[in-house]
Amino acid sequence: MFSFEYQSNNYRHLLTRMAHELGVQMQGNTLVYPEHFATGYSTIIELPNGLQAILSDYTLNDHFFLKRVKEEEEFYVLRYEEFRIEEELTLKIDGEVLSTKNEHHAGIFLTSSLFDISYLGRKGSHNRGINILFDKNWLAIHLQISDPDEVLCTYLQLKTASFTMEPIDNEYRRYFTEMLQIEDDSPLRMATIQNRIMLLIERFFSRLYERSRSVLASPKISRYDIHQLMHVEALLTENILTRPPTIDQLAQEAAMSSAKLKKLFKEVYGTSIYAYYQKQRLSVARDMLLSGDYSVKEVGLQIGYSNLSNFAAAFKKEFNLLPSEIRA
Repeated sequence: MFSFEYQSNNYRHLLTRMAHELGVQMQGNTLVYPEHFATGYSTIIELPNGLQAILSDYTLNDHFFLKRVKEEEEFYVLRYEEFRIEEELTLKIDGEVLSTKNEHHAGIFLTSSLFDISYLGRKGSHNRGINILFDKNWLAIHLQISDPDEVLCTYLQLKTASFTMEPIDNEYRRYFTEMLQIEDDSPLRMATIQNRIMLLIERFFSRLYERSRSVLASPKISRYDIHQLMHVEALLTENILTRPPTIDQLAQEAAMSSAKLKKLFKEVYGTSIYAYYQKQRLSVARDMLLSGDYSVKEVGLQIGYSNLSNFAAAFKKEFNLLPSEIRA
């Protein structure tokens, strides 16, 4: 299994580091994957107004675990993804987990750097898609928000209302297919790809704004409450190998009632406080197992399971793999 973790708002640095860890060189803007990992490529696309995108089309020849770690710098990514799934797909976006055995999965997601994203793909799975990177100023313009500092509040409202994801239809698919089908030696290749990406962006944000007007007019989660929730999340996960603070302790840190904390935390992070803690604890366990430095027993004990059967059951429920299978 190839495991890659990153924290970046520069796609050239990201692909260059991934190429290094795979033992290959970038070919201009393109990373052609080595056969032991995948058949296919990812390439950087420079867009107007300083935007960047990564266009990918590859079939995995090995299991692949990819994780973008949350960071304090605020930026956003529009992700268009089509998966042909071999056995199973596990995709975690902003605290929400999608695990499916359907043969195909496709969707468009708006995500934030303030949340983790991870993907576990099996050997034989085919992934094609595009990731487009924005800062909050660009997003404020396209969501028609006067103050860029309000983008995070708006994003969380739209996320809670399930507006930051939509299925792929024929028009989206046509834009994307035209990017892949244009001949490599065509003098219009890059201009065509850039044009189709901008059409995809404009369609997504136009539809998002139309659907979200009623949500944007409703009361918002305040910026103060958002930062208090982020403080609580940091306390909850700063040392995942120790017993977490109680709800009352976290509420005191957040300067809000326990009821308000639980309600807002679920709205922002998509799950209850301790369910979130459990997911993070098991994610740490997975990373420890992927490192190859620990046995299943050592990992289970370190994250607080005295009963290894319970650890294996919890791990299987979260990742649809046993700890021993991850380590292998």
